[in-house]
Amino acid sequence: MGERITNQVLGPVTGKVVQVGHADSVTYVGTPPARSRYRQWVRQVAPEQLIGRETELAELARFCTAPDGAPAYVWWRAAPWTGKSALMASFVLSPPEGVRVVSFFVTARSLGDDTREAFVDVVQEQLAEVLGAAKDPEARNLNAVFAEAAAHCRARGERLVLVVDGLDEDRGASSGGHSIAALLPFPENGLRVIVASRLNPDVPPDVRSDHPLRAPGIERSLAPSPAAVAAKADMERELDALLQDQEDLLGFLVAARGGLSSDDLAQLTQRRPRDVERVLNSVASRSFTRRPAHWRPREAPAIFLLGHENLHREAVEAFGNELSRYRAAIDEWAAEYRSAGWPPDTPQFLLRGYFRLVQESGDVATLVELAGDPARHERLLDVSGGDLAAMGELDAARAALLESAEPDLVRLITLDTYRDNFRDRNKITPVRLPAVWAALGQFDHAVALAQSMTDPGSRTRALLDLAGELVRAGQSDRAERLADDEHDPDLRDSLLAETAVALVRRGENAAATRIAERVSADQRQRIAAIGEPGFSQAGQLAGTISREDLRDRTLSELAMLAVDDLDAAVELAGAMTHQVRRHGTFAELAQRLVWRGEADRARTLAQEHGVAGVLFRLDVTAELAAATDPAEALGARFPDVDREHTLVPVLIDFLAGTGRLADIPAVLDSMTNPFARREAVIRFVQALVSAGEVEQAFRWAGRYPSSRRSAFELQADAHRFVVLADALLAAGERSRARQATERAEAMTRRPVEDPRAAAAISALSTTVVAAGDVRRAELLAPLVQSNLQGLTEIRSLASLLAERGDPRVAEKLICGVEFWSAMREPVTLLARRLRAAGDRAALARIAEYVRSRLKEEPSDRQLAWHDRRSAIGMLAAVGEPAELVELVASFPEEATLGFAIEDAMADLAARGEAAAALELCGYLHERDVVQARRVLVRGLTAAGHLDQAEAVLESVEGAERERLVLAFLPELAQHDLPRALARGREIEFAEDRARLLVEISAAAPPDERRRILAEAVSLDHWSVIVPALDTEELAGLLGVADRFGALYRQDAPDA
Repeated sequence: MGERITNQVLGPVTGKVVQVGHADSVTYVGTPPARSRYRQWVRQVAPEQLIGRETELAELARFCTAPDGAPAYVWWRAAPWTGKSALMASFVLSPPEGVRVVSFFVTARSLGDDTREAFVDVVQEQLAEVLGAAKDPEARNLNAVFAEAAAHCRARGERLVLVVDGLDEDRGASSGGHSIAALLPFPENGLRVIVASRLNPDVPPDVRSDHPLRAPGIERSLAPSPAAVAAKADMERELDALLQDQEDLLGFLVAARGGLSSDDLAQLTQRRPRDVERVLNSVASRSFTRRPAHWRPREAPAIFLLGHENLHREAVEAFGNELSRYRAAIDEWAAEYRSAGWPPDTPQFLLRGYFRLVQESGDVATLVELAGDPARHERLLDVSGGDLAAMGELDAARAALLESAEPDLVRLITLDTYRDNFRDRNKITPVRLPAVWAALGQFDHAVALAQSMTDPGSRTRALLDLAGELVRAGQSDRAERLADDEHDPDLRDSLLAETAVALVRRGENAAATRIAERVSADQRQRIAAIGEPGFSQAGQLAGTISREDLRDRTLSELAMLAVDDLDAAVELAGAMTHQVRRHGTFAELAQRLVWRGEADRARTLAQEHGVAGVLFRLDVTAELAAATDPAEALGARFPDVDREHTLVPVLIDFLAGTGRLADIPAVLDSMTNPFARREAVIRFVQALVSAGEVEQAFRWAGRYPSSRRSAFELQADAHRFVVLADALLAAGERSRARQATERAEAMTRRPVEDPRAAAAISALSTTVVAAGDVRRAELLAPLVQSNLQGLTEIRSLASLLAERGDPRVAEKLICGVEFWSAMREPVTLLARRLRAAGDRAALARIAEYVRSRLKEEPSDRQLAWHDRRSAIGMLAAVGEPAELVELVASFPEEATLGFAIEDAMADLAARGEAAAALELCGYLHERDVVQARRVLVRGLTAAGHLDQAEAVLESVEGAERERLVLAFLPELAQHDLPRALARGREIEFAEDRARLLVEISAAAPPDERRRILAEAVSLDHWSVIVPALDTEELAGLLGVADRFGALYRQDAPDA
């Protein structure tokens, strides 16, 4: 690697230079054009030819290119049908030289295109394109992103311009909510802003008083153009014709605000689909605009909306109150599909647009019903390929409930049970699963699945793996979009680089070069190094990467590519900086040599670079080859080694490599370590596929399922089938690979056992027991056996079942609890029932169980200080505080007075004797002081001595003060609810704040109580409010038990 390569670029270059390929083939790529998908929508707004607007275009150009110091805002105002949107769209598509345009067209004729949220999403996407970075999803950062993008443009000799058309159509401004106008940026770094609207909109009230939109003299008037007047006449004639001949067709399009396909319109108007198609393709079709469907655009029919904003407005006016009839018909249409369980032929409008229509209507009850419908969840999963759509609906419905005047707590909890389930099931998706789906050609599903993953680390690895697989499948554009969709700039950078590297490996250097221009300098060097065919030159390029981890990764990749040139591979691996990573690369090189049958070269390499693991495997393999019975020889030769982790993998590989597959099951069955056996099974499954034993591979992949439902174990179960699918793909068994992949994904849909799920189960079991609901108790019984459940919940549920439920379920629950002594009450109740039924066998089983556990029961210890405790308690109630202090002081230091003084605190607090109580604290052990002060603060507050209580709080600092505040505020709420709430919302940790709000809610009137409890749910898991629910709400919660139990029914053990 001594040869030095020097590249030179002649002439002015304002962009970046990226080299991909041979050292003598340098490719220069300048600034890429903006590729934002929003431009496709702008093209539909713009006319084919803009006629008679040369003067206005020239004025817009002068405004954009005027020197710094000139006005930064201009507001064009125009009457309807003036051609304002056509002018703005034409300008956006063909801006002056040196001007970069970001745009948004507010329109009421398409659902969601007239909201602040849509503005943020669309503009962020375009700003990200300008910056070559991921879009920032947070609206609060928008002004900073504009400033950064404007500075970026200025550095390139360009000017950034924002164009917003239709400001008067902003739904947030018209409904008194948050407006788009309030988000318009303060100009920095030469930014210019062009706003367009009708003649008379006021500046929305949420726009700051010093905002440049309020500056005088920024208005411009736009006169009607002859072309716009002619277009108005044409469209109005078509509108009249549509109102006369196609009233229903138009009515449904207007009521739905776009998003209906011709098939949808045929159903709603009860016409034949071909008749609807004929109308939409007729002369009147100039009144409509087509858009591809949001999901599966190549398969699903196109959707329609009205062709002009003013046409939509005039149609709304023409229909008047009659429009409600069409909206009601749409509701009935949706109800039919919902009652049918959202079948496979459900229109996309009902799965996407209809939810947003309901959301805008403010019908929170229907919104919650849609979001909390499990059949809808499954249909959304099928159509969109992932859970993001369903999770988005749940979030929107939850937000609507939280914002309502009287939040329905049971509905809120119902939504949260589904949110928890989605989070858990997307947490255990195996990292490789999305890429396997891509290898099977299911690209949309693969992308949706990876993007839905909720564990950040797994999601990142899955996306990187998926990007490479998409390129290998010929889907490089899709891989690039995968990167563009990411918010995290580092992840976006890595995804783009992974895409480019995969393109280089396919020999598509031009495409790789284009993408390389968009990534960071280090990633560009990595791409160039992988693309360099000379390993010496590639190593030099990799050595210039500044990030150690990325540099080592690149060198390791190059070493693997150079395995045929072992000297080059060794030199590349030796250049790695991190010792552990370097050692791992040498081990991988040696192992690859072993797989190629070059054991001697592998041994030499392992000896030279200290790869002990490979040497050990080679030695063991040699001994196995010489043995008559390899398994027996292994145990005799290495008795003290951790056989299952270190030796069994070597044995499995040896047996598989020598065609002795029939000997492997006995080895697996003899293993006791579940983690080691899991890895051994994977090796066996791969060997079975290689041998053509596909059915056996499926059987063994499902062997030894996990006994618990932890995220780790469920993911491991699914991972075995992902490995099987990969092996089948390599063997050309695509149909069987798909079966394995489907099996893997089905496993990820099983419920996960984790603390939050345990909290939910605990809350539900408490509710079921309180209601005495035996049927639901039997449903939940298998769930409460989890080690995460508390004894109180298990004992209560077991008692209910023992007395009134299925005796077999009760017995199984009782005998499955580790702390058996807590089960004495349910055992007694169950024994009475079994004796009355004459079930001697069951009685004998339980008796034997009790006898086997009885000797484990510890004896109770009795306390010996009751007299002292009584004396202190009496004096605290009736004596003088000073006398009480003297009495406590007279006891010897070793006396245990904690509980006695704590009793005294309550009485002293009731009398308002805080000073004496605090003096008593001086006689307590340090660990008892906090509890005593807590009792004192609660007592003082409950008795109305608020000033003394606050004085105690002020005397304490740090974590103890926080704990005292938690004790003080619920009592304060009984006297001053607003003050308690205000203080409570200052608590730092969300979990503490949530539990405090639940306690405070007890002092609130009913409506305020529901709002406070809803706020608590927004801060923590919904189970935190279950103890505060009233009887009616508890009854409603039983319905949640049904839903939650149904999630687990497939996994419930037999009774």
